[in-house]
Amino acid sequence: KNFTERDVFIRAGERTVRNFQLKETILETQNVIVTASKRHQDISDSPVSVGVLTPTQIQEKNEIDVEEILQYAPGVNFMASQINIRGSSGYSHGAGTRVLFLIDGVPVLPGDSGDIKWDLVPPTQIARIEIVKGAGSALYGSSAIGGVINIITKESSLKPVTNIRLSGGIYDNPAYPEWKWTDDVLYFTTTDITHSRNIGKANVVLSLSRNQSTGYRENGDYSRWNAMGKIAYKFTPQNKLAVTTNWTKTTRGNSFMWQNPNDPLDAPPETEDDHINSHKINITAVYNHALNARCALKVRSSYLRNYWQNFFHDNNDYSRAQKLGFELQADMLVGSRHALTFGTEEVFDFVNSNMFDGRHEAYGISVFAQDEIKLFKNILTTLGARYDISHVDVGIDENQLSPKVGLVWHASSSTSLRASTGKGFRAASIAERFTDVVISGLRIIPNLYLKAETAWSHEIGVSHKLRDWGVLDVAAFYSDYWDLIEPEPDENGTVQFINVTRARIQGFETSLQNSFWKQRITTQLSYTYLDPKDINLNKILAYRPKHLATASITLTYSFFKIGADFRYVSRLADVKVYPRDERVAQKIIDLRMGIVLGRFKLAADVDNFLNYNYTQVERTLMPIRHYTLTLTTDF
Repeated sequence: KNFTERDVFIRAGERTVRNFQLKETILETQNVIVTASKRHQDISDSPVSVGVLTPTQIQEKNEIDVEEILQYAPGVNFMASQINIRGSSGYSHGAGTRVLFLIDGVPVLPGDSGDIKWDLVPPTQIARIEIVKGAGSALYGSSAIGGVINIITKESSLKPVTNIRLSGGIYDNPAYPEWKWTDDVLYFTTTDITHSRNIGKANVVLSLSRNQSTGYRENGDYSRWNAMGKIAYKFTPQNKLAVTTNWTKTTRGNSFMWQNPNDPLDAPPETEDDHINSHKINITAVYNHALNARCALKVRSSYLRNYWQNFFHDNNDYSRAQKLGFELQADMLVGSRHALTFGTEEVFDFVNSNMFDGRHEAYGISVFAQDEIKLFKNILTTLGARYDISHVDVGIDENQLSPKVGLVWHASSSTSLRASTGKGFRAASIAERFTDVVISGLRIIPNLYLKAETAWSHEIGVSHKLRDWGVLDVAAFYSDYWDLIEPEPDENGTVQFINVTRARIQGFETSLQNSFWKQRITTQLSYTYLDPKDINLNKILAYRPKHLATASITLTYSFFKIGADFRYVSRLADVKVYPRDERVAQKIIDLRMGIVLGRFKLAADVDNFLNYNYTQVERTLMPIRHYTLTLTTDF
């Protein structure tokens, strides 16, 4: 609470004028989420675990990639670029995802690979990130079997503002001198320019980003352009249309695996000129119409185009995929005890790729409904279900019913208990069904007989506010999977996606957020235990760690801020392609510092401070120690 007191004397018969200038600041309020129930809801009313990365947390991390921000969220880890929430995903070589990706509530998964394209949204345009853990198919359908990631982009400022962020850094030498593969300075740079303003009834945000890097390993270079435009027009107080466009163009080298364990930063000689070109454009339109105080309609439409082409020594595969989406949703307050959400969604995919056996078309149609019922003043129940019908042009037809039940009991003003159970499913992607390719010596063959995987997820949890200085959250979860889709190599090393008959993942998760010394010191701690088991083969599921832990501390004093982040991921007990390779746990420490001088902010970061060597997937060394300096200003 920072304020200034002034005495003002008013004399009879005289006019007295005093001018006060208010300083803009960020206020951290109670988290309001929109993802878990598809409508605005206090986080304490959600029957499932929901994590929220706030604007302050995103700014503190000062990262140029969304993955680097998410990997410190409780229960989350990455296998290469594939996100894994509570062990649901494992690693599928970039084909499909068990975590649905949303931008402003609209699904964004390409029709060919079906994986998440993290580079569509620059971190500078993110207002907050919501993470729903557990099966979300009752509202969102396929791919929400393990959770949902919703990126909420920034709104325009009230007055015209242009923000510029300049960032650059260098990679340190590797831990062992013999690993050094070049005498050149290895570096990366980022330039972000954003302009925000109101024009009459329209709120406008425009941004342009340029990322370049030599990479820290051979053939790990990339060059990326990002552009984003967001226009929100309020016709009346009851009617609003928001149109958002994201465009990305990337050229990057392909460093699929290292040359050998003694030269982990060298690419195999035959792959030195391998690279990939890609273009992506995503356009969404969301129209909100409030019919009256108790009923509102929301219409979402989207178009996603994903194009890429390999320029490899052993193939020149390409893919052009287009996805059209449409959703109609209604929200109604029925009396004083019911909040009803219902609607329909349609998705159409058109794919042309020589990697995926030519042209393919697919579509999905669904209806969903959810009723939030307040039984008593402090007890809230949730009942919902969704029915999906999907079709693939080779004659594959599937349908799924996904129900869910949830209960929240506000035992006191500081303690709430929650319980939920729900069914999730994921239809196989075009890539998982039809991939027929050899990449860096790895042979992948198609499987036209893949069935949709299904799961039942159960959770109980408690959240407790520790007076004014912290929040403790504890949850236990149990998920059963049927027909789980996993890449499986045969005795010759040929990989095919198949349905694992039966799997189970259970565990518990705890997180603690604290603030001390008049909120100058903030800490965040989390620990997740996983017991992932392949019931059919009676062994641990591949690419799932048993232990995840994170810790962060930040000291803020006047214009100065300093902090550290720690991430631990236990050694993988099993992997698929090279199970005999040596593996280690991940133990990463990142350091950060920031100074605010007027309208300028200077930040310095050291990532992987200990220069720790580790892999997430086989034969791919993760980033070595690197230093970043960032300057941000508004005018």
